[in-house]
Amino acid sequence: MRMQRLKNEARIQQGRGDARRAMAPIKLLMATVVMTLLMGLLVSPAALGQGEQKNKTGDTDWFLMTSHVDEKAGLLLAVSPDGLTWQAVNGDKSVLKPTIGEVFRDPSLARDQHGTYHLVWTIAWGCANHKGFGYASSKDLIHWSEQRIVPVMQNEPKTEMVWAPELFWDEEKAQWLIHWSSTVTGRFPETLHLFDGRANGRIYYTVTKDFKTFAPSKLLFNPNCLAIDSHLYRGSDNQYYVFFKADRAAKPKRGIMMAKAPAPEGPYVLDPDMITPADEGWAEGPCAIRVGDTARLYYAPPGDFGAFESKDMQHWTNIRSQITPPGGYRHGTVIRITPAEAKRLLNHEYLP
Repeated sequence: MRMQRLKNEARIQQGRGDARRAMAPIKLLMATVVMTLLMGLLVSPAALGQGEQKNKTGDTDWFLMTSHVDEKAGLLLAVSPDGLTWQAVNGDKSVLKPTIGEVFRDPSLARDQHGTYHLVWTIAWGCANHKGFGYASSKDLIHWSEQRIVPVMQNEPKTEMVWAPELFWDEEKAQWLIHWSSTVTGRFPETLHLFDGRANGRIYYTVTKDFKTFAPSKLLFNPNCLAIDSHLYRGSDNQYYVFFKADRAAKPKRGIMMAKAPAPEGPYVLDPDMITPADEGWAEGPCAIRVGDTARLYYAPPGDFGAFESKDMQHWTNIRSQITPPGGYRHGTVIRITPAEAKRLLNHEYLP
């Protein structure tokens, strides 16, 4: 019953996203026209030959968004010159179809110092068949390594799920910190009543230097409420912020919250204020990226896609009305790529 209710919640949001997706063609057509013009201005062969040019955000980079739309399609990508107006790659069809696990959800992408892209994702709703997450790598986001399952929570036999793995590069320790949400039966009984009497997610993590050997799973942060969909961000103040989807006793009950720490592995201190509006309810999938001197926090409100911005990590401005995403995109990550990479992805003819 618990897992079915969680699935139903997710699929309700999926249905809202599908409805929005069906209404999006005109808006997407306009975005495509704008994007085509921008591509001609920013990434023409002449411009690329003369070096990088700045886009209207003041950056030389473009933005790349990962996402999933349903549980089986695989990895979706979109690109943007400013992180606001997005164009889907491959005609809004999958660029990587899953070959492992039961589902493909919540893709997190990051690039290492050598230029290799690393991708992790949710592979199952529960742990009956798989206790881990999916992993693949790529040099160009077109050709991918063999997909494999990374086992985690092996030291916690009562783990019920491994959801929404996220990648974070710890520069000081020169290692990858991968965090996700798990419910472990019997843990944190004080918040067991907040959802359905069984689901009781917290944020756990492992570290690796080579994606071959992984440290034992540990608890990263306990906010004393249900916590899933975590995302780790290093601020301009060199402090570390973990954003997550909370379900708590206080009102507003559900939404995106934040905690702060002096190091990626903590200790974290919770900010008691919820970032997302009270009337948005089941907001999910936060992802933060720095744009100039501003932190931009993307997230997925019910059936939609939005963002907030802050210069001080305390006061947040809703910029949802400024965003034109591909229809139905939800719960992924946003990273930087070069204009040349954006053009290559948009021009590549993917196999059906």
